[in-house]
Amino acid sequence: LGGYSRHRSAWERGGWEGVLSEISLDINRISERNLGRDNRVVGDHGRDSVAPYLDEDFVSFVNSLPVQYKVDFTKERGVGEKLILRKLAASYGLNSCSTLPKRAIQFGSRIAKLEGKKEKGGDKCTRFVRT
Repeated sequence: LGGYSRHRSAWERGGWEGVLSEISLDINRISERNLGRDNRVVGDHGRDSVAPYLDEDFVSFVNSLPVQYKVDFTKERGVGEKLILRKLAASYGLNSCSTLPKRAIQFGSRIAKLEGKKEKGGDKCTRFVRT
């Protein structure tokens, strides 16, 4: 849905082609980069993650929509990203949260800062490897 700052940067560098390329890259690497990390965190607490927005039919449908339905980077941060979700939230009367800047859970919860490491989601964690 084009909500990351790297999507805005891709638009500034390469226009809509840049955004589409970045979103395609996200879809192709989500299993290693995001889902592996998220599953480890959730599983560590004895839970299973549920991600209805990752249903294959839903992803295919959203990916088939013109990118301009999903983002408008001429608008400020917190308004121009994830337009579909923002409009849906506003239609349910959730006006105040429909204009908040989106934050990824690892940043919004500040968990990434607590760890204090320069790790990426797809990196193998060497701290937990037994030798």
